[in-house]
Amino acid sequence: MSNEMNTTNGNSYLKGALIGAVIGAAAALLFAPKSGRELRQDIKVKASEAGEVIKTAANTISDTACDCAHTVGHQASQIKEKVQSMTDSLRSRAANKAADVQENIAEAADAARDLTERAAEHTEQAIDAVEEKSKNLLEQS
Repeated sequence: MSNEMNTTNGNSYLKGALIGAVIGAAAALLFAPKSGRELRQDIKVKASEAGEVIKTAANTISDTACDCAHTVGHQASQIKEKVQSMTDSLRSRAANKAADVQENIAEAADAARDLTERAAEHTEQAIDAVEEKSKNLLEQS
């Protein structure tokens, strides 16, 4: 963010300096006591100088834009890698949790099956005991 602010301030300063130079040169030419031929020659020279300043400024702006594009591309790549890593991690954790839940369900089903079998055995034993007592009572009577 600070780099972005410095770039913006640098571009603003560069634009201001360029505009000031052009205005100053134009004012100097218009207010200088010279003949028409000398004034035209001075305007030609100053226009050429201004063109060079503009080319330099354009190159600087172009370089800055390329640097910014490179920085943004690099940061986007880093963000993509972080998001991919987080996605992979979350996917792995979810798979592990699903496996844990599945294991817990299987264990609970086994425990329920064991309880059901024991209850069935106890029920059979109780029925056998009742039948035995009933037989004994009938025989005694």
